[in-house]
Amino acid sequence: MPEKIENLGDFLMAIIGLLKLIEKSGLLLFRSNFRTNYSHSLEEVLPRLEKLKEHDHIQFPTDFEAMIESGLTGNQLDLKLESFEYSYIEFHEEGGLENLVLVLDKGRILLNSIAGAAPGFGSFAQELIEFIIKELKQRKA
Repeated sequence: MPEKIENLGDFLMAIIGLLKLIEKSGLLLFRSNFRTNYSHSLEEVLPRLEKLKEHDHIQFPTDFEAMIESGLTGNQLDLKLESFEYSYIEFHEEGGLENLVLVLDKGRILLNSIAGAAPGFGSFAQELIEFIIKELKQRKA
């Protein structure tokens, strides 16, 4: 069973885990060229996400007005993390392409908020997830 997601660091670890799981399942999920490029992209993305877990805005979000204004603290963060965690657990327990897309979409929204509030965080992970979602939906169509 997946770990409880209590803070933004836990959230980033969950995203890292999802990205790794998607890579392992790439043969079933993606066309050949996308799989190859996805693997190469992960070589850059995963170390950056690991490093960003230690970002002050992630570790101490209540110390930064931008994080507060973006709803990344307190009750608003609790609501977002609980919703993500629910979908994350649902995907791990039930599997399925629709559950994967749902948890990725919720993760994308949170990453977008973080990228807008935390200087230097960037939108690289959010954009990668957007492309993954588009590829999965294209395959489903």
